[in-house]
Amino acid sequence: MHSIHTTVGFIIDSRPYSEAGKMLSIFTRDFGLIRATAQGIRLEKSKLRYFSQIYSFGNFSFVKGKEYWRLTNAEDAENFSSEKLMVRLAMLLGRLLHGEETNAELFDCIFETAKFLSANSLSKEKLEILESVTVGRILHKLGYIGNDLELNQYFNSNDISLDLLDLLKDKKLTINKHINKALKESHL
Repeated sequence: MHSIHTTVGFIIDSRPYSEAGKMLSIFTRDFGLIRATAQGIRLEKSKLRYFSQIYSFGNFSFVKGKEYWRLTNAEDAENFSSEKLMVRLAMLLGRLLHGEETNAELFDCIFETAKFLSANSLSKEKLEILESVTVGRILHKLGYIGNDLELNQYFNSNDISLDLLDLLKDKKLTINKHINKALKESHL
């Protein structure tokens, strides 16, 4: 008998699979990036279809198969809006993550950003600062950005507040320079 594994995750990609299924790329807190098939999920009668929308967070249950995981159950974890920023973060994660490697700290970073976005109405300027600091944190946690005395305290934390965004307003240019350098050097 197969073991059922349940964890919170963020769906970063979704593609049709077979006649009525989907292949989901889910960044999970406990297993890292996994690819899971969901049979019959595109059918109207599927109970999983509403809890497995792209760019959404949920509690997912899986069974490990030979090639792919198989999604057996899904429930809402949090009801976050799918802001454009979360779409861009999902696309970045899709480029950066390969294979199953647990990275709970990185998952918590994404989760905290989504939670903060849902709880606050941000100006365009504050959204840009939030994006810069989150992308900087992602790249730092994955080893693409090394230590920087000025920015380490912000990259090593997952805390986000309106005060922090105000504080980082003057550091946005420096953060973006680190991001651009990391992306250029890694050919991403």
